This record gives sequence, C-alpha cells and structure tokens, in this order.
Amino acid sequence: PIEDADALDQDADGDGFTNLDEWQGGTNPIDKNSHPDYLTKLHLVSATEEDFPFMFSSWVGTTFALNSLDQSEPTQFLKVGDMIRGTRFKITKFIEKHERNQYGTKVDVSELLLEHEDTKVQLTLVKEKVATSPQSVATFVYTWGGRREFEVRKDQEFSLKPLEEIKYKVADVQATKAVIVNTQKPNEPIEIGLAAP
Repeated sequence: PIEDADALDQDADGDGFTNLDEWQGGTNPIDKNSHPDYLTKLHLVSATEEDFPFMFSSWVGTTFALNSLDQSEPTQFLKVGDMIRGTRFKITKFIEKHERNQYGTKVDVSELLLEHEDTKVQLTLVKEKVATSPQSVATFVYTWGGRREFEVRKDQEFSLKPLEEIKYKVADVQATKAVIVNTQKPNEPIEIGLAAP
C-alpha cells in the first residue's frame, strides 16, 4: 500500500529487490520473476594497486640483479629458471632491448619475463622500472539477500548468489572502478563502480 512511508524499501514479491530497485530497473515489483540484473547489487568498496616488490636493476651475461624496492634485502643475483626469493615468481625469459631516450642516448630497457608458480600469471620487469603487481585486489560489496563484502584478486574468479553457476573474473582494478567479465562472455567487459558512501 502506498500509504506506507517505507513502501519504496519493501520487497512485495520477495525477489530480493525493493520496490525502488524495481522501479529504477523498470521491472514488475509484484512478479518475482521480473527483477533487475543481480549485478546492480554489486559495487566496488575499494581497490589497491600494489607495486611488485622487486626491481630488475642490472645484468651481466646471464646473471640478473634484482633489488627489493624498500632496500630491506640484499641484492639477488639470479638466472633464467630461478625463483625470486620472497615471491612465487620464477624468471622465465630475458629479452635484451635498447632504445634511445629523449636526448638521443641509447638506454638499456631490457626485460625479464616472470611467471607465478601456481597461477601462471605473467609479469614483465623492465630494467630500472617499478612494475604493478598482479596481486592487485578489489573489495566488493554485494547487497542482494543481505550485505556481503569480499575481496577478489586480479584474474581470480567469483560467483554471486543466487546464480552461482555464473563465474565472473576480475579483469582490471583501478582506483574508482573494477572491470569484470562473465567467463562465458569474456569479450564483454562489465564496469563496476564505487559504492555510494
């Protein structure tokens, strides 16, 4: 009944969407099979982009020097196939590269290709440049059938009730949005914006 002050917050058909959600979504508030997309209940709470903790600093022959960004550890001298101490990443390839900088000077921009032992996620370290870690994390809030906050790492899969057979994956994490994809439709990115404060 309209005389109820909280009519907009009620869920007349018990589908987990309020009358206001249904009105905004253009769906029928008294038909439980007619409701907005469940993704309308998913929002980004926060996102953290982390720096990869090591930098590729120099190389001689087939030996590569890696330094921790915070200078807390001694330099690691490694070869292709070695694990980087303190991580699950292994050096898989070295590519020697040189480019001219803005002054015309030839600079070394060689690359080390890394692969995570478990996830097989790949990462490229460019000589003397800080890399963004694939360990970046998105914290989401999902408000269908209650409120649930959860963290998902980049490239990790998750599902949402009640359609748990649909798997989503975090494709990108930025300060103000996360980009997810339905794993059945990987070429259709879905942007998830920040939750209202």
